[in-house]
Amino acid sequence: MIEFIEKEPYYDYSTFTGQCYMYPTFMVKDGKEYFMFSRLDPDDGWKLRENEDRKKFLASKDGAYFKFNGYYDDPMDMIAEMKARKHTFTKPDDLFLDCRGHKVYGEGFVDFHGNRREVSAAFHYRIYDEALLEKVRTAVAELIKGGGEK
Repeated sequence: MIEFIEKEPYYDYSTFTGQCYMYPTFMVKDGKEYFMFSRLDPDDGWKLRENEDRKKFLASKDGAYFKFNGYYDDPMDMIAEMKARKHTFTKPDDLFLDCRGHKVYGEGFVDFHGNRREVSAAFHYRIYDEALLEKVRTAVAELIKGGGEK
């Protein structure tokens, strides 16, 4: 079973977020906590709805991953389409950000993010599932090797 919790808020002030409280939001799966994102207060209603949609999506995928942004809900569908169209990444060496092993993130995650050169289509997936991560890494490596990355 998957549930979602918020940790104690902290005050933040930056030019990016303004003055707000940040509520770290975690997924709890099999008794382990995984950082998702920080909810801001105050924040726009549409952003709060996006956060709720991310939780629903993550629960529907049994905690494997969710999408921050991008056209495709499934990263494997995006990679398959890129392969079919012979598309490339703008920064193929900077696609994965591994945040496992950092106590503040609980059990951690790996972000798969970037942009597609030919169509300028940004994407960002937060992956928790090791099997999916390996599948994505393998497919990306094959795409880079066979796709003629520039």
